[in-house]
Amino acid sequence: MHWLQSLDAGLFHVVNPALSNSFFDVLMPFCSGNALFGPAFLIALGLLACKGGARGRICVLMLVLAIALGDSFVCNTLKHLISRPRPFWTIPDVHVPVGIGRTDSGSMPSSHAANWFAATMVLFLFYRKSLWIMLPLALGVSFSRLYNGVHYPSDVLAGALVGAGYAVAVAIALEAAWQSIGKKWFPHWHAKVPSLVPDLKFGNSPSR
Repeated sequence: MHWLQSLDAGLFHVVNPALSNSFFDVLMPFCSGNALFGPAFLIALGLLACKGGARGRICVLMLVLAIALGDSFVCNTLKHLISRPRPFWTIPDVHVPVGIGRTDSGSMPSSHAANWFAATMVLFLFYRKSLWIMLPLALGVSFSRLYNGVHYPSDVLAGALVGAGYAVAVAIALEAAWQSIGKKWFPHWHAKVPSLVPDLKFGNSPSR
């Protein structure tokens, strides 16, 4: 697989250090951090839960489950199994902006990319137009991981695919559980909310 590593390193160099500049040295660590995005995302979730009705609360529940379970069990497990060193440990000319720590945790997959694409996918299932906001943010955060020298392109791509995948898996699992358990144990609630994610087309649930 030496050719794949060489290709990955070559693509990595298209961004790092080729695009390094003083503006990105400030912007990209900010995009990778949680100083603004974390609180802003929590505020958005709070508004969605309070103002979005049942649809909004279900969406928030799936977001929390997908990110918490995916990051803790899927991404961390893969990082330990693959044990790929990060670029700044293996490539001598990597540009690492000030403020970016050098961790020993695995590089594959990128948890940042996984979490953002998981959130993008969940929101897309409930609110199609959210893609216009979430996809650029997810791509921006993913790009910042390359610029900051902490991930290879394949790490980011794998993270995006894994994150989107486990987001859909959580949605399908919860929808299937609701269709089998909700009708039997919570018939009153099920009558009001016949489908958690109508666009998955389970049963005969009407689209919203």
